[in-house]
Amino acid sequence: MNNLKKIGLTALAGSMVAVSAANAVEMTANGKAKITYVDEPGGNAVAAGDVTGNPYGFEQAISFTASGETEIGTASLYFKHEAASVGSAFINFDMGDAGNLSIDDGYGLAGIAAYMDVLPRAGGAEQAWDDTDGDAYILGQASHANQFGYRNSVAGFDISASYAKNGGSSQEDDANADAGDDSDKTIVVSTSSLMDGLTVGAGYGKLDDADSLDIEKHTTMFAKYAAGPVTVGYQFAEINEAGNDSKADMFGVSFNVNENIAVSYNMRDVEIGDGSGGLSDQEDTGIAASYTMGGMSLSAFQNKSDNVGGTTGKEDEVTQVTLSFSF
Repeated sequence: MNNLKKIGLTALAGSMVAVSAANAVEMTANGKAKITYVDEPGGNAVAAGDVTGNPYGFEQAISFTASGETEIGTASLYFKHEAASVGSAFINFDMGDAGNLSIDDGYGLAGIAAYMDVLPRAGGAEQAWDDTDGDAYILGQASHANQFGYRNSVAGFDISASYAKNGGSSQEDDANADAGDDSDKTIVVSTSSLMDGLTVGAGYGKLDDADSLDIEKHTTMFAKYAAGPVTVGYQFAEINEAGNDSKADMFGVSFNVNENIAVSYNMRDVEIGDGSGGLSDQEDTGIAASYTMGGMSLSAFQNKSDNVGGTTGKEDEVTQVTLSFSF
């Protein structure tokens, strides 16, 4: 993104924490506008069927990033405002060799939520399961609000961990909320040092289950390999949840036709339950293409979900075309 505005100023209170010395703070503003066209051509799922209203959408967002030096490292604040609400925010302390410490509100900066689907896809395209009635069985979906994160690289391995007290809840200063009885704890370890073009990783987490007294256990393993314009990937995900266990195998391939054009194909096969409940595997597929030039991007994807929620023959499909501009 190109900067809309860059402001240099002096903060007597320090960057993001109260200190006595004056520190220089740099603030950058970026903007994004997105026009979408969406169509649901049919199927028999709850949300399926032709769009009967206006199929065009418009979204705008502006984000601010401020950074400055503190006694514990470089502090950075990120704040994104979308339409009439705050989209996401985080504050991060870069402590050099000691790693990065953050607190997150909806961004998914650290932990297993940042690795829910790492498959390669064309720019601007969403996951193969997104926006369909099969939009479920997602890793780390409960661990986004007011969670602490830690990220570091040690001996060629990247570590990304998160912790949210009692399930986490997005609250303002001097406020709290009952979000759960147990705390979310997740960690992912990955490396790209084993072979050129290859990235492998694994993650595990325990999350508070808002619907029961049980703990959800989330597990994932993934591998991606890039050779020239082609990137292929595989990811396994398992969610052990009371009454709604799931195991997912995900595959993806992307091809960069040139520096501006990319295409991709993704699929996900979800085994729901323990296999003895008469449920069919949910099958999700997504094809996508994108064209990018400077700050403009045109992308399109079509996602299909079969046997939604394990119900044989239940289908949903969504097609979306997006024109976006970054400033």
